[in-house]
Order: sequence, then C-alpha cells, then structure tokens
Amino acid sequence: MRTLRYLILSLFAIVVTTAFTACNDKDKSDEDDQPEVIRSNDELKPSAQDVLTAPQQLKSTLNEIANEINDGFDEITILEQTIDSIDISQLSQNKRAKLRNDILLKKNAIQERRKELTELEDDLNYIDDKGKAEIAQDINNLRKQLDLQKSMINHLSAKLLPSGRKAKDHANITDSTTVNELPPETKSITQDDDPNHKEQREKLNNELNECYYVIGTREELKNHKIIESEFLKRTKVMQSGNLLISYFTKADKRTLNEITISGKNVKLLTNHDEQSFSKEESDGLTIIKILDTAQFWEYSNYLVVQVE
Repeated sequence: MRTLRYLILSLFAIVVTTAFTACNDKDKSDEDDQPEVIRSNDELKPSAQDVLTAPQQLKSTLNEIANEINDGFDEITILEQTIDSIDISQLSQNKRAKLRNDILLKKNAIQERRKELTELEDDLNYIDDKGKAEIAQDINNLRKQLDLQKSMINHLSAKLLPSGRKAKDHANITDSTTVNELPPETKSITQDDDPNHKEQREKLNNELNECYYVIGTREELKNHKIIESEFLKRTKVMQSGNLLISYFTKADKRTLNEITISGKNVKLLTNHDEQSFSKEESDGLTIIKILDTAQFWEYSNYLVVQVE
C-alpha cells in the first residue's frame, strides 16, 4: 500500500542514487560539469505539486484501508454464519482448528488495520490543518469500526469454547482460556457431567492452547517460506494456512512461559502485544518472557522470531 512516506522515500532514493553516480563520474568530468549536477539535484526536490497532492495521497490510502475494513465485516459475517450452522461439539479436531485459525486471522487483520491507521496519522504532519482535521476524523471513525469488529470476533471465539460455558459471560474471552478459569456457577454444571464429557472438554482445551514458535535467521525464515519481503515494505509473515508447520516447535500456551534464544538482534515478526512480554539479554542469550498469556497469543497461535 502506497503512503506519503513511500513517496518521500522514493524521492530520497533517487537523490542518493544521482549523487552516488555523480561521485563516480567525477574523475571523468571537468569543473564545467559541476553546475549541471547541482541543477539535476534541485530538479529532484519535491515540487509544489507534490505538496499539493499530499492530501490526495493520504485520502487514497485511507480509502484503501476503509475498503479492507469493509471486506473484514463481510468475512466476519460469513464466518459467523458458518459457526451458527454447525454443531461445534461434533466437529473433527482439524475442522475446529481451522475455525479457530480463521478467527485468529481476523483478529490479526484488525490489528494490522490499526497499525496502518497509526502510520497514516504520522503522515498528517505533511498537510495543512484543515485537511488534517478531516482525515483525523475519518481515522477515528475507522477505529470505531475496528472496535466493533473485535467485539464480533470475541463473540465468535466464545462460541468455540467447550460446552458448559456461556458466550454472553465471556464477551472478551481469548483462545487460551481453560476450564479451570470458569466462574463458580459454570463449574458446578461441568463437574456434574459424565467422564466422557470431561474427557472431551479436556481434549478441546488442549487443542485451544496449542501454539507454535520458530526461531531463525532472516535467510532461514525466507527459505522455509515463513516470511517474504516486498520493496519499500516491512517483512511480511505468511498466513498460518501457508506455513510449513514441521519447521515450528509445538508448545502449550499454559506452560510456555519463556523462550531462551542464542543470538543477537532478536526480533518478533508476528503480532504480539508489547505489554505482554519482555526481552532480557544475558551472557550472549536473549530470553523472551511471556508476561500475559492471553494478550500474547491474542492475534496468532504462531510466534516467529528472527535472529542474526
């Protein structure tokens, strides 16, 4: 997605390239050529027209985000219809896992749209106050739509919980909740169930708490098609449906409290709330400590870590 930042970076790249070429040709040109180089650089400065089109650039980007959010509503509605039309308890493990994965992908998309809106706000400094106020209001309205989407997704997450839980009592529940966290009035219901039901709930809880993590250099992650790079864009992690699961380490969210990594410049490439974990370095090792399990795994069951 093109933003004003990419336009500025492109212009900067052209200036740098031109200057570099001029330096290489210095020995081959005489002093009379130098004014021409200066004129060329002046011509590469952002023109008045570029400044005038900045609001249009921002609005175009905002429209792209708005369209993605509208598509998100359609996708959530379809997912809701699918979940309401089936008996969750009768689904196979793979089908339940796919539904949970679909929900996590929607959560991740919501988080990505939030980040894009934040980046767009940073670009508002390039336009006048009138245009800034208008676009800022549009951004605020889109954030409210994302809040609504998150509420809808949380409701769908609750529907995938083991039997005995009431979705209305868990509007903000996440995929890492266990039976032991049920309120007292609900526990009394589940404890009276027969052994078969208890075994089924335990199995489902184990499935709900499955998570996967992978650690590798940038080249290793690219070779295993876990990440890909695009020109002038940050590294993109492939969607979980396309990941090579055999390259990941499987773990349980309830017991995975920290990961020790040998290497430097450790970077988390997947979406995880910054308040939900910490990174500590000691004796050439980096330790990722998960401080809040529910928050950490809210947007993905996968953790991708890049090291040098």
